[in-house]
Amino acid sequence: MKKHYILITLFLLLCFRFTAVMSQEANTLCGMNEARQQLILQHPEILKQEEETEQFTKNFVARYQQWQNAQRSAGPIIIPIVFHIVNQGGPENISDAQVLDQVRILNRDYNKQNADTSLVVASFKSIIAKIGIQFRLANIDPYGNCTNGIERINSDQTYSGDDYSKLNTWPREKYLNVWVVKQMQHGVAGYAYYPADVVTLYNTPNYDGVIILQDYIGSIGTASLLHSRALTHEIGHYLNLQHPWGNNNDPGQSCGDDEVNDTPITRGSTSCNLGLSYCHAGVIENVQNYMDYSYCSVMFTEGQKARMLATLASNVSSRSNLYADSNLIATGTADTMRTPCAPVANFNVNLRYVCQGNSVTFLNSSGNSSPTDSMTYLWEFPNGVPDISFDKNPHVVFITEGWQPVKLTVTNAHGSSSKSDTSLVFVSFPNALYSAPYFEGFEDPSVFNQNEWVSANYDANNVYDNNVTWFKQTNAASHTGTGSAVLNNYNAHANDDIDEIISPGLDLTGLTAQQMNLSFYYSFASFNQDFSKLLDSFVVYGSANCGTTWSSIYKVSGVNALNAGYWQGPFVPEKGQDNFWKKVSINLPSSYKQAHIMFKFRVYTTVKGNNFYVDDINIGKALATGIEDISNITTVNIFPNPGNGNSFLNLNLAAPGKVSVKVYDITGKQALDVFDGTMTDGENQIEIHGSSLAAGIYVVNIIAGQSVMQRKLIVK
Repeated sequence: MKKHYILITLFLLLCFRFTAVMSQEANTLCGMNEARQQLILQHPEILKQEEETEQFTKNFVARYQQWQNAQRSAGPIIIPIVFHIVNQGGPENISDAQVLDQVRILNRDYNKQNADTSLVVASFKSIIAKIGIQFRLANIDPYGNCTNGIERINSDQTYSGDDYSKLNTWPREKYLNVWVVKQMQHGVAGYAYYPADVVTLYNTPNYDGVIILQDYIGSIGTASLLHSRALTHEIGHYLNLQHPWGNNNDPGQSCGDDEVNDTPITRGSTSCNLGLSYCHAGVIENVQNYMDYSYCSVMFTEGQKARMLATLASNVSSRSNLYADSNLIATGTADTMRTPCAPVANFNVNLRYVCQGNSVTFLNSSGNSSPTDSMTYLWEFPNGVPDISFDKNPHVVFITEGWQPVKLTVTNAHGSSSKSDTSLVFVSFPNALYSAPYFEGFEDPSVFNQNEWVSANYDANNVYDNNVTWFKQTNAASHTGTGSAVLNNYNAHANDDIDEIISPGLDLTGLTAQQMNLSFYYSFASFNQDFSKLLDSFVVYGSANCGTTWSSIYKVSGVNALNAGYWQGPFVPEKGQDNFWKKVSINLPSSYKQAHIMFKFRVYTTVKGNNFYVDDINIGKALATGIEDISNITTVNIFPNPGNGNSFLNLNLAAPGKVSVKVYDITGKQALDVFDGTMTDGENQIEIHGSSLAAGIYVVNIIAGQSVMQRKLIVK
């Protein structure tokens, strides 16, 4: 008796290795049952959609022969396909040739053109199906532009491998979307949704399609022959096929059924036992089926073909429009003639943070050009050496501080395009800007504007992600004083979005062993009452080589990162409420007692989190004293800054006391002795005679009682 069919969100877990013979490692489970229960809990209407789709499928299969005969005379079913290569310029940015090889494999497998059908056991030779589907790379994009059907997207979402990595979905009624990424959640290799699970807006039709690892695309490049049929399997799910043992991801556990008449009841395979007859004595099971996990997969059955054709005849999730004549014309896939396209410029970089004099390698990821077309590159680096390059992946040394403008123009015989980026590479001084002890309370709004601290959003220039989360200075909340740094995580719309702030270079050589400490306060709440679903994490890194490499010195994630509980709207910690702030104190390794150390505070955000605040970062105070001793200074402001003459220092004190203000150049040599005396509580203003200084960058060192603060002064 076949089980009642229930469609579910299904993840394919593929895990291979090479040995003396090809064998498969045990699959890593991904919690599919939990995902299904959560999906139905949120959208109970899915159950009705599944039932309706299954009834349509059964009715279609009953009259399958009539539809099949019509298709034979009409020719192949053509499905336009687009590959979105989500990358950061590494090996995940697979070649066009690797994608073309995958399309070749799909068309071979779905048309019974694979020579290894000769290996099929006798029990199934007569029912090996030629599905009659031909996949063609799109030649026209949704906006009417020429495309080669391979889109390259620079995004850190390549490391996430979930629904939020499915950037820039092309209309699913016109294209089969395939996203290629570097990493997948839970160690999986790829997954696809069934048509009935993504019907409506509430069931996220933008997630319809396949997402898969880069080394499971094709059989060349980063992939292998053993991985090359993973997409054949996943598109089977996209066309409403189950695993042969049914709707779960547990092969080998119990006997089950896939609602296909000619695939025997099976418990599924994780090895290639062609004589498997576990569920019914004497009945050989279809181990060689593409939808099994045996990894000796070479066939679909006629019954599976009927289910796939039923899906394509249905309007559920727009499958029936894919091969309509009008859509083939609209997507440029009506015939095999290809229109060559102008290239699309794109690039990334091997290092985001460097010091002046260090080399950066730019990683070209431009695409949309035919493999037979030669492409030329023109790079422009206004502050770089060289300032112009024609190399594909140039090496550049930048000579000025700050974010560096970069422009790439790519050209082939059919046209050109350009891309500019102003927040991809940040260059800092090779000498430390400040000497520890050092404190930052984020009272001054210019703390980010003048590159005191660097605020970076990894997807800020990704036009497909429209990312709006950044670390900024705010006066809406603080642990002490009037300001703090806030990450607008309430507006996060992607899992594992990366945002961070980076300190200026700090000289820690003057600290004693007891002072080798970093402490700070942070405040974080959840937007979801179910804290078990919170995946946000917070990591602190240190670098002793100008950001070439970073070492993690503190990490907290999930519910352990929360200190302010659930917050329904945008989270703002209440003034004067210490329970909203958590103190972290880190003993720094002795290896950090160097003349140039940088610290990075990184947050991995998700749609379940809320706003994140950091305040009172303190480097170099003894563990026993803590940062409470520095509260005498409440606000500091220097204006104008930058300036080409004298500037004014506004200093607000919580209590009267002795104050010392000195100016140092970036080598640490004293340039001005500005003030040494007593100030009253409240607002105090003194003049800094910058007109006597040469143009350059200086550090204003302020000591008031136990308070020590430093600010950058720029003289033009």
